[in-house]
Amino acid sequence: MTPYELETIADAIADRVADRLANRRRLLTRHELAQVINVSLPKLDTMLRDNELPVIRVGRKVLFDPHSVIQHLAAKSKGA
Repeated sequence: MTPYELETIADAIADRVADRLANRRRLLTRHELAQVINVSLPKLDTMLRDNELPVIRVGRKVLFDPHSVIQHLAAKSKGA
C-alpha cells in the first residue's frame, strides 16, 4: 500500500470512530438530570426515593440515562 492509501484508510477509520463517539449516550449525575428535566434536587431525590425513575448504579454512584428517564416520564404521564 502506498502512504496515500494508508492515510485514506486512517482518515476513514477516524471518521467512523468520531461518528460512533458522537452517537454514544452520556450518563448524567443527579445535578445534571435535575437541570435536564427541570426539577429541583429535593424533588428529584423524592422521585428517586419513590422509585419513580430508572437508574444505573455503578458501585455507590447513581447515574441516569436521560433518554430512558424522559421516555419513562412520558409513559407515566400518558398513563395518569
